Amino acid sequence: MKIAVTYENGKIFQHFGHTEEFKIYTIENESIASSEIVSTNGSGHGALAGFLEDLEVDALICGGIGKGAKDALSDVGIKLYGGVDGDADEAVTALLKNELEFNENIECSHHNDHGHEHSCGSHSCGSHESKKYGGITEVTGENFSEEVTGCSDLVVIDFWAEWCGPCQMLSPVIDELSEEITDVKFCKINVDEQQDIAAKFDIYSIPTVIFMKNGKAVDKSVGFVQKEELFERIEKNK
Repeated sequence: MKIAVTYENGKIFQHFGHTEEFKIYTIENESIASSEIVSTNGSGHGALAGFLEDLEVDALICGGIGKGAKDALSDVGIKLYGGVDGDADEAVTALLKNELEFNENIECSHHNDHGHEHSCGSHSCGSHESKKYGGITEVTGENFSEEVTGCSDLVVIDFWAEWCGPCQMLSPVIDELSEEITDVKFCKINVDEQQDIAAKFDIYSIPTVIFMKNGKAVDKSVGFVQKEELFERIEKNK
């Protein structure tokens, strides 16, 4: 049996999608026989489940994790123990003793109010200061300045409409990324309801995704794109 832990400096790294290393424990006779630290080699969150499957991992211990990543792990048969923090070795030892405290229903929920409250069930998703956001903010003319131009972090804006088929295809991709990347603000703007904003950004085709930082557009994507491409654009523009 093999157990993987999202890993950073001896601790459980608190965001599955951003982990740069896993510590892999080989278990024999219900005890740790050996362990090694492996680099994800820059694999995006969408590829991490397959990365662990290739390593023949049976179970994963992590902190926060989004719905898309949970589903991907389930699809490859990896048992998830989420919502865990602290020392990695101690967590594995506790799991082997059936004493590990974890959250079966871990799925980060966030509230985009002024305090940017962030919690994951009964467990904290960690103390990283960069984890400010989560979920989608609906932007209108009334809150545009506060939510978009007044934000110094990267803001990803999905311009969409209810009648637009490709928009409906892109929507779950945006939703998943908003759960998994919590140092970026994700917003949606309905072009039918917010025509003035759409005109300001010269939105002629939808879906269009605008990437903004410090109140200025820094990148643009038109049409449906795969999750991996959006992730790469986000990382490039942070």
